[in-house]
Amino acid sequence: MTTGDNFVTVATMLDITELIGYGASFFVAISLLMSSFIALRVLNLIGAVAFVTYGVLIGSIPILITNSFIMGINIWFLLRMTRKDLNGVRYIPVHQDRRGQLEDFIEDVEKDLVSFFPDFSMDRLHTTFATGGNVYAAMKGLMPIGISLVHPVPAAGTEERPELEELYCRIRAALGEEEVLLIPVDYVTKKYRGLGLVDQLYQAILEQEGIFRGILAVPVARQARRHERFLRRHGFVEALNTDAYILYSRPVDGDASRS
Repeated sequence: MTTGDNFVTVATMLDITELIGYGASFFVAISLLMSSFIALRVLNLIGAVAFVTYGVLIGSIPILITNSFIMGINIWFLLRMTRKDLNGVRYIPVHQDRRGQLEDFIEDVEKDLVSFFPDFSMDRLHTTFATGGNVYAAMKGLMPIGISLVHPVPAAGTEERPELEELYCRIRAALGEEEVLLIPVDYVTKKYRGLGLVDQLYQAILEQEGIFRGILAVPVARQARRHERFLRRHGFVEALNTDAYILYSRPVDGDASRS
């Protein structure tokens, strides 16, 4: 190998090393812009791994030690956030006497909530309470971070929206009503998505309502594709299709451990 070949090889290695360093800096910097805790930790972990690689390539012990420590911190927090027994979030039923507080929370997050549930309006709270259902608040300490509405299929002729009345009629005809609960809204703020909270919601429902044949998950308007992808990832299957809604179902038999 000639001197020129050696120079090209060394230059190439330096270029690759610099690219790894730049990539590490990029992931660390971009992680600080994330509003989701999961995304922040994952991107920061990728940056730390890249910096460890960079530290090895340039022979820098301080970079290697510091970013190995950062890797460990990110892994610890990711495990803590994604384990339902450690993430510190719990679902509690909220009764009608706290409706004002529920409406305050909904108003604060309404723009984001409606992006997943385009047909949402405050009258869904009325339907939930009027049918003997429950509202579940996802709580992180004393702070609400989400809300879920859970109720039986409304009786015929009680729904003013024609598209919902049609949906409920189809459910009664095709799937029956006994032990079936609807979840028209299951919302969590962006920071706390990806923690597997749907299992904790189901456990709270089972404790409150008793074991039932199945849950018919959110009647999803066709344009809410982001929520549709979430449902499919977590084991929901299409159960019913009308002109306005696609209804997804995930049976529950007391074991809510699939997502």
